[in-house]
Amino acid sequence: MNAIDLLKHDHKSVHKLFLDYMSTHEDDVDRREELFQGIEKQLLAHSDAEEQIFYPAVKNDAPEMIEEALSDHQEVKQLLSEMLEFEVDDEEFDKRINTLMEKVEAHVDQEEGPGGVFEIARERIGDQELEDMGWRIEQRKQSTHDELAA
Repeated sequence: MNAIDLLKHDHKSVHKLFLDYMSTHEDDVDRREELFQGIEKQLLAHSDAEEQIFYPAVKNDAPEMIEEALSDHQEVKQLLSEMLEFEVDDEEFDKRINTLMEKVEAHVDQEEGPGGVFEIARERIGDQELEDMGWRIEQRKQSTHDELAA
């Protein structure tokens, strides 16, 4: 799978996890905890792969967009870190997961939208390089998942 399609697939997976979390009854603490852990792992592995592999490949073509995306990633990581201080049934956790979802969705819209970094990458990077990058992203995400599981 090419890098752009793979990253879009990640976006959809995280979106689904957010929807599942939001539709889970607030008393189902175990399920909410499980879903949050999935969201956290997905976001950390995805952002690491983008930062290490995808963004460097398009940085020269869209430096301002990449700087903004890196800033978005930092905000998301900070929010995830803060959320670990609360239980999933805490009101403050609910506020922060809503903020997290909004930040992630805005970031996805910027990347995938017209004139976004994905469109720029598709125009500037060849098909074979995007395929190779997709493979490297998949490998990177797997090693990040393994590290997070340890």
